[in-house]
Amino acid sequence: MIERVNKSLEDNKISEEQADESKAKFAEDLAEIITQHRVKTDAEINLIKVNRTSTFYDYRLEDHASSTLEISTKKGISINIENNRQNQKYIKTTSGFTLGFGYNYMNGENLGINDFSYPNNNYFSLGYQWKTTLDKNNHVRLMYGVEYQTQGTELNGNRFITQGDQAQVAAIGFDTKKAKFRQDQLVFPLHLEFGGSDRKEYEDGRVRFQEYDKWKFGIGGFAGFNMSSRLKLKYDLDGREIKETRINNFDNEVLLYGIDAYVGKDSFTFFGRMNFNNVFKSDSVDAQYVTFGIRIQ
Repeated sequence: MIERVNKSLEDNKISEEQADESKAKFAEDLAEIITQHRVKTDAEINLIKVNRTSTFYDYRLEDHASSTLEISTKKGISINIENNRQNQKYIKTTSGFTLGFGYNYMNGENLGINDFSYPNNNYFSLGYQWKTTLDKNNHVRLMYGVEYQTQGTELNGNRFITQGDQAQVAAIGFDTKKAKFRQDQLVFPLHLEFGGSDRKEYEDGRVRFQEYDKWKFGIGGFAGFNMSSRLKLKYDLDGREIKETRINNFDNEVLLYGIDAYVGKDSFTFFGRMNFNNVFKSDSVDAQYVTFGIRIQ
């Protein structure tokens, strides 16, 4: 309607005064329709509030949604519907960043924690996770998200993982300052979390949960894929320090999966993680990652 009036004004079929009158009349008619629709919607919401018997509505019904109507004879009519999250009765799902760091090694038939260098084995992760409460008191939560992680391992005894189709643990053959194998991975963790939570109810009907200074325990797993593999060597040759990096020429598995559990208080947890998949496809080296450390979540 507004576009047709503007078109008629541009074609000099009507005057600017007639155009303003047409827009104002259209705005008044539309405002009346919107008002009647909102009255009907409010009545339906009130009926749901009276008749609801399950906790589903307690979580899903947003009592404080608001809408605004803007009328302009120049720009036409715009309707903005806003949902103020702070005023929702229940906030069922929250989200935030996670940060993890710790120690890891490869465990297998002929490999264990004592086969690896303690200072140069490390794990790091950075992710984003969602937390959805599963009960009215927020004592059971579903945790899920996405996470980048890097696994760094270095064999002791001047050994390394060979390249090619058949990975082997072999002697390097010369003295090195560093022979670190690293994999960068993207994983999707999923946990069921149990923990304490304080429930606070406000006079306007809002309910909030506080997990500050509460113990929690989570158990679940993860699945993902390997993005890159590399071996970093550092050694001296003819009086010079040589740094060498060998990338993506390893017999590694692409898909990865495993189990993960954690326990902690507030935002700090101690976690343990174990891969079920073998690091290498050919099974020439039996090796699965074992990781433990601190996670902020």
